[in-house]
Amino acid sequence: MQITVHGTPVELSGKELLVGKEAPAARITKLDNSKNVIGMIAPNIQLLIAIPSLKTEVCSLGAKKFNEMVKEIRKLSTIMITTDDLEFVKNFQESECIDSAEIVIDEERHFANKFGVLISDGKLKNRLARAVFVIDKEGVIAYKEIVSEVVDEVNYEACIEAIKQLASEKKKGHTHENWMSV
Repeated sequence: MQITVHGTPVELSGKELLVGKEAPAARITKLDNSKNVIGMIAPNIQLLIAIPSLKTEVCSLGAKKFNEMVKEIRKLSTIMITTDDLEFVKNFQESECIDSAEIVIDEERHFANKFGVLISDGKLKNRLARAVFVIDKEGVIAYKEIVSEVVDEVNYEACIEAIKQLASEKKKGHTHENWMSV
């Protein structure tokens, strides 16, 4: 897949994921320096927000905007993923009062490769493309957006609407389990 950075085309590395398919598990680093896995089956709906760098105005604004928008949504795990350094991210989370989302670091670019959002060339090489993924409790991708121009914002309203729709649906059961009823 290809996006642009200030109008210059760049390639994204990693596997392209499709809505309706299972989300992969990806290793990330939490701010206490422990490792964790995001994606796949989880107790809550997951909103995964890929952020190129919290040091930029658009990324910083997007993080703060999502933090406010998800405050009232129950049973939602909001995880912001960046490749920024640990100390900067800790300071950003504290100074900007990011309290409705967890910010994590993709040190090994495991998330970037598994979710197909690693910028593979240009001045943002090894950063994440701006993207959002909504994953239901069964680990299926219900919504995704990879922004075509990295300096543009995501469609916040469409993303939040997808989350609200998922939250209002009755549990269907995972499709793998249906083989026993045949």
